[in-house]
Amino acid sequence: MNFEKHLIEAIQKERVLQNDFANLVDKFEDKISNFDFERNSILIDDYFSFGNGQRNILKKLIAENKVTEANCRKYETKDKNIKYDFKGIYFFLLDSKPFYVGISKGVIGRICQHLKGKNHNTSSLAYKLGLLRYEYLNGEKYSGSRKELNFVSEVEPVKDFLKKQRIAWINIENDEELYLFEIFCSMKFKTILNSFETH
Repeated sequence: MNFEKHLIEAIQKERVLQNDFANLVDKFEDKISNFDFERNSILIDDYFSFGNGQRNILKKLIAENKVTEANCRKYETKDKNIKYDFKGIYFFLLDSKPFYVGISKGVIGRICQHLKGKNHNTSSLAYKLGLLRYEYLNGEKYSGSRKELNFVSEVEPVKDFLKKQRIAWINIENDEELYLFEIFCSMKFKTILNSFETH
């Protein structure tokens, strides 16, 4: 068999899905309507304060029954590091209402990056808030590149604001459900800091 024939056979195979689109999205409204953000959230600074690493944060959350250990598993990062965490969607909350929605295969680790990361890629939420800070202080929107914005002076100060807020999450294992649910929640709560534009 030549490669082209092999390639045609490979791409004509259909992906096996755990659920179909309609079945997934039909449950989204009930899933989020039945989720109590106030009861299921934590004050960020109580867990993610300086000096607390991902492992210790997760250990404390499991001990306090804020995270179910059965949902946690080992996974490999892009850098080939082995992490222990859970997959799902997370919500940054202001007055019990989401203002930012994100998804990750390692939720606690991703939240740590938002709060403790040192650049616009790892701390993407803080970066977006830093842009709002820049506009407020300078009377105009920032027009430079992401890399050119002074992360220390413009972004680090907004992390103090983030640590005063609350955060909640829902464990979701199915990848299709996770991606669709993020868009659904962002649209439902009209989270202005979320963007799904292509780059």
